[in-house]
Amino acid sequence: MESSLNGENVLVVGGSSGMGLAVAAKAAALGATVHIVGRSPERLAQAKAAIVGQVVTHRADISIESDIVALAEQIQHIDHIVTTAADLTFKPFAQISDAEIETTFAAKFWGPVYVVRHFASRIRPGGSVTFFGGSAAYKALAGGSIVAAVNAALDGLARTLALELAPIRVNVLSPGVVETPAWDFLPEKDRADALKGIGAGLPVGRVGRPEELADAAVFLMGNGYATGTVLQIDGGANA
Repeated sequence: MESSLNGENVLVVGGSSGMGLAVAAKAAALGATVHIVGRSPERLAQAKAAIVGQVVTHRADISIESDIVALAEQIQHIDHIVTTAADLTFKPFAQISDAEIETTFAAKFWGPVYVVRHFASRIRPGGSVTFFGGSAAYKALAGGSIVAAVNAALDGLARTLALELAPIRVNVLSPGVVETPAWDFLPEKDRADALKGIGAGLPVGRVGRPEELADAAVFLMGNGYATGTVLQIDGGANA
């Protein structure tokens, strides 16, 4: 039976698309008031229109600390935080630039750092923080060195914060390949072929769906004994 989030406040950073949107929709369906943070006013409006339930949108760039300071002033109480925002670069290490490395860490590492820094005092005891990491931290992939590094950094950060922020719980949800708009840079047929090929190499025979990651995020929010852990939902990629 799923945990009710009735009456709780859930902050989903990167909640206007993909896995973040699925998390926001799931939390709203379970009775939470969901605060969605994103950079695009248009995508935020589309997300709010698509979700059934209580949704508040906030335009902010989590890689800019002053944006998070302003956001924290607007939201005085929170029960759960989920960070899904990412701006990833896959490229051979010899070709990747400092700017691309900085962009990857800005959204996926420094953003969560800023969010926790300014929201920790607003999270109720027993509430939770869930970082979305990724299976690249455990399974080497050519061209994925910086993505692997940022995901591994989140894992280490979460384990330490689970000690320092207790009784607030801190976990990492580590997805494998999931079919989201992040793949829209490929033409439709190429995208379908790529995802089919990746899925064929997994024990489950397919790539993941955003809703499956949303289910896992809700589990981490609701399980009061889960903290300092990395939950791998990757179709068996690291089996």
